[in-house]
Amino acid sequence: MNYLKQTQETYRQIAADYALAWQKRGSMLAELEKFVSLLPAGATVLDVGCGPGKDTAVLQAHNLNAIGLDYSYEMMQVGRDEYGRTVPFCQADMRHLPIGPQVDGIWACASLLHLHRDDFLPTLQQFWRVLRPGGILYLSVKQGDGEKWVLTTKYGHDLPRFFTFWQPETLDLLLETAAFSILAGWAYQGEHDAWLDRFAQKLPMEVEP
Repeated sequence: MNYLKQTQETYRQIAADYALAWQKRGSMLAELEKFVSLLPAGATVLDVGCGPGKDTAVLQAHNLNAIGLDYSYEMMQVGRDEYGRTVPFCQADMRHLPIGPQVDGIWACASLLHLHRDDFLPTLQQFWRVLRPGGILYLSVKQGDGEKWVLTTKYGHDLPRFFTFWQPETLDLLLETAAFSILAGWAYQGEHDAWLDRFAQKLPMEVEP
């Protein structure tokens, strides 16, 4: 079983408990509102790694056309049980997004952190591909060094999830390599982990003369 499949299996088993633990999104309200402020009214946005769709629902409430994408069917099913069809979901691998360049924004909150380091830049390039010119990207990852499996204990099960940790200079270099301009970014200490947040905008791809 590869690393994403194993993490997917963990989320399958913890889906209901995970959704309950993150029921309130007040801690992300400032970031969500900043993301909304950078987009035109009625913009189409993808919540990549949406889980049960908590942030997707908030973005919908801000009059955006928000679609939740996740690798875990069970996580999205928990969201569908809560929101019905008011929040659209699509099961997809963020490394291979099933959409053309028709998205105004991508919200990737604590989802890219499950990718191997080698998969990170190609995934950012996927994001660039599906965004319209000037499109907005928000992402958050855990700050630190290396990659490792972490045993999940707080969602009612002892199961592994894969994490990659980042330093600001490495993260910023990859964003710039993928043709994003960094609009804002900061590091902060959460309840358990240090985090890096970035807001970025799609740049035109340079064409060699």
